[in-house]
Amino acid sequence: MNSYVTTLTCLFLITTTTLAQTGSYQGSTASVGMGNIATLSTEVWSALTNPAGLGLSPAFSVGIQHEQRYLMPELGISVLAASLPILGGGLGFHLSNTGFSNYGENRAGIAMGRRIGKAVSIGGSIDFHLIRSPAGYPNSWAVSGNVGIYAQPAEALCLGLYISNLSFSKFSNEAADPLPVVMNWGIGYKVFNNLLLCAEVEKDLRMPLRIKAGAEYYPVKVFALRAGLLSAPFETHFGMGFIYRRYRIDFAVQEHPVLGWSPQCAVTVIF
Repeated sequence: MNSYVTTLTCLFLITTTTLAQTGSYQGSTASVGMGNIATLSTEVWSALTNPAGLGLSPAFSVGIQHEQRYLMPELGISVLAASLPILGGGLGFHLSNTGFSNYGENRAGIAMGRRIGKAVSIGGSIDFHLIRSPAGYPNSWAVSGNVGIYAQPAEALCLGLYISNLSFSKFSNEAADPLPVVMNWGIGYKVFNNLLLCAEVEKDLRMPLRIKAGAEYYPVKVFALRAGLLSAPFETHFGMGFIYRRYRIDFAVQEHPVLGWSPQCAVTVIF
């Protein structure tokens, strides 16, 4: 049993370190289907990836999602998010958990977004990060501050900027992997009412630039098809979504060139 736990812990450390080296942050299942382009979100999931989008979220919403990273149950990531309109803007909350009994990571945060004009919304968030270590090793925690901007200068054009850990926070345990500072710039253009093309540039201050490209196509109003690509390392992403009244169900899968496939799904309810 001890050797099994040790193997899982080592694998978890390897995979999380690999993800940290790419500087990637995970957004909603819908955004993952488009190559993890998440700075353009204007819904409940903006609480995770660009709080400025909450300024355009018009109703109380709740979402849950789960990712089965590399098809391993021990590396599953579960996320709960909620948002509500307040004080002329939007307030959001999120909570995520990954790992198993002997090692894992938790993240919890509160976010606020507010429109400051017809075309611009700004936002900020505070996240609490916790690394749960095996017995005999200290846990590690950090609190980070994040900011975002969302703009729609034209009806068919939208822009997003998100900077995570602008506070340059560090974990309490110096032996833990550093909390990265990551900047993301996104752009989206609606070629037609049912076709969105988007791109995003991501820069972790420690790592090479990443380029993302994605698309979302609605062949009918209640069904969406999504696809995306990432660089450094090269990844392929695919997804689909269904809308039924107040409910939206999304599916996505991404392929890492070394570690393999990671499927995920989400359910969002708008009240």
